[in-house]
Amino acid sequence: MAKDRFAPKPLNDIMAGLSGRLSSYAGKSQALDKQQILLSEFLGANLGGKCRVSNYRDGTLMIEAVSAPIALRLNYLKMDMLTHFRSAGMAELGQIKITANPQVSQRLSANNALKTANATPANKLAMSEQTADYLKAIAQSAPPSLKEKLERLARHGRK
Repeated sequence: MAKDRFAPKPLNDIMAGLSGRLSSYAGKSQALDKQQILLSEFLGANLGGKCRVSNYRDGTLMIEAVSAPIALRLNYLKMDMLTHFRSAGMAELGQIKITANPQVSQRLSANNALKTANATPANKLAMSEQTADYLKAIAQSAPPSLKEKLERLARHGRK
């Protein structure tokens, strides 16, 4: 009787074939995370949040920037970046390639959204009593549709 090639395979057989590839992906992901940390340390929070390390292969570090002006700015810093990475233990790093990729902003904004969701809200500016009085005075001579809205805003300021 012939073996049924469409029969489901045991999970252990499938995972045995994938374990080598999965561990190599995990190792590469950890290495890219370390390189991203080095990049953020070098560039600072402002500029470091607008780019990411996308790949490292054969002594070439690939960095993606959110826009062309950011990529241009990174190109000016390329030699200093190279020195920073080499001094941090990446002696085999030969070159850095920087590309502009607008889709990076979507990936970075997803990471930043998680960070800002955990942050405390910014200080809210309160409306002064004087401003509420001014709004009330303006509402006296405003058309009825605007008068109602200005009065509501003035009441909100008095809370």
